[in-house]
Amino acid sequence: MSGGDDDITVHVDWLARNLMRKQAEAASDEEHRIMVNSHRLSRVPAHLRDANDDAYTPRFVAIGPLHRGAARRLGAGERLKMAYLHNLISRGHSDPSRQFAVIQEYIRVVTARERDARAFYSEDVDMNTEEFIQMLVLDGCFIVEHLVNVAIGREEPSLHATPFGPLQLSVDLILAENQIPFFVLVDLFRNTKLPDQLFNSTGNPPPVLLVNLVLYYLAGEKGRKMGEAVPPLLPAVDVVHHILHLLHAMVTVARTKWEPQRRIQDGAVLGTAQEVARLLRRLPLLLLVPILYPILPEERKWRASYGREDVPSASDLKRMWVRFNKPPRGSGVAVASIASVMGPVPLAMTLAHEDRLRLPQLRVEFRTAPLLLNLMAFEQAAEVPEKQEVSAYVSFMAKMVQSSEDAGALTAAEVVVHGHSGASGESKEDVARLFRQVGAASEVVELERSYLRETLVKLRERSQHPLFNMWADVQRNYFTVPWAVVAEFVAFVTFVSTIVQMYSSFHQN
Repeated sequence: MSGGDDDITVHVDWLARNLMRKQAEAASDEEHRIMVNSHRLSRVPAHLRDANDDAYTPRFVAIGPLHRGAARRLGAGERLKMAYLHNLISRGHSDPSRQFAVIQEYIRVVTARERDARAFYSEDVDMNTEEFIQMLVLDGCFIVEHLVNVAIGREEPSLHATPFGPLQLSVDLILAENQIPFFVLVDLFRNTKLPDQLFNSTGNPPPVLLVNLVLYYLAGEKGRKMGEAVPPLLPAVDVVHHILHLLHAMVTVARTKWEPQRRIQDGAVLGTAQEVARLLRRLPLLLLVPILYPILPEERKWRASYGREDVPSASDLKRMWVRFNKPPRGSGVAVASIASVMGPVPLAMTLAHEDRLRLPQLRVEFRTAPLLLNLMAFEQAAEVPEKQEVSAYVSFMAKMVQSSEDAGALTAAEVVVHGHSGASGESKEDVARLFRQVGAASEVVELERSYLRETLVKLRERSQHPLFNMWADVQRNYFTVPWAVVAEFVAFVTFVSTIVQMYSSFHQN
């Protein structure tokens, strides 16, 4: 009897010690995760992924463990990684034994950071040590070699052999679920022989040079110069989480730092002349408002369905004499770079003189939705809250663009540029569809607490002004295209005729 009790005691003790060890290891790992990373990479929430699965999934190259299962589907990308690894270790090392030593060093430095790299991901990585280390070395070397090739202008025939390969790769490298720790890239870069023609005139240390290479890849010369700014504009290298983090930091800082310097004149005379001409053209129609507005049915008046919490649509803002302006000309971002999709001054939005709304010049193409959605995913997933400026911009634009008519107002002003065609009906619908797609992912942001608060308040005040309300209602109901042109002409003729008659009558008296 006592022997059985002893067996039970031993069994209980063994289970207790085993559970104690496991919980201590788990607590240690969790403490290490928190200490190492304030931002841990996690999967995009299901409610966002279900609506736009393609926007978060790599189509050419899988980076990191979260899409490792897609390696077979992305065979072309896996073969390209191996080719780029060969190019990297062969630079300056024709001897196979020396190439082997280079790979050994890569594996050694990454192995030393394995625990930190695993802590980078919010979920447990289901890969053994050998698989995990090999993946980080292969993916990291591929990224480093591609960044170097872009920086020195070296042709990449293997990459270009895949249709849309370079453009698709520029998307895959900024996907929220397709990242590896930036410190892994830094460690690999430190141990890589770089080509002599690589720009480094300032003698930057390898980590800073790597940041500049990434910024150059994302935004051309404007990105690289931002990385060399004094005082620094971007996060220090040791706090950069991954490439998407650096992209987000760059575009949010660029909102104020990429503004071209305004000239003193800046077309003031021409602008004044245009304003006078516009006022003279609208004056006759404005005189018709007291006549036409009173006979408008109450249910067709805009004020009946407009609330103070709303953002006016682009077409209604246009009817209220708000003009849409694209950013002033300046040195733009290289068109091939993914940051160019967001225009020469990303996210910049201001209302000047109460009626000139300047918006970023967004280019609509196949990279636009993934770019915006993944930047927002980064903002909304950060354990330490990031500035949700991209989410605020997308939310504002989605509220303004509710229809193809709204999209047409923005494409006509060239603040939204379709990548393949002009302001045709099809492209207008494409623009409206884009903002419906990305707008759903931006609903969590509070515009009243964002950088757009002041602009939002001014636009709402304008939309509540009785004169602009009546003017918008009259235009919407009586002067719709194509009758708007006819109406303006008739009104102008009537106005001129009235002036002539008044002058003749006065002259005769």
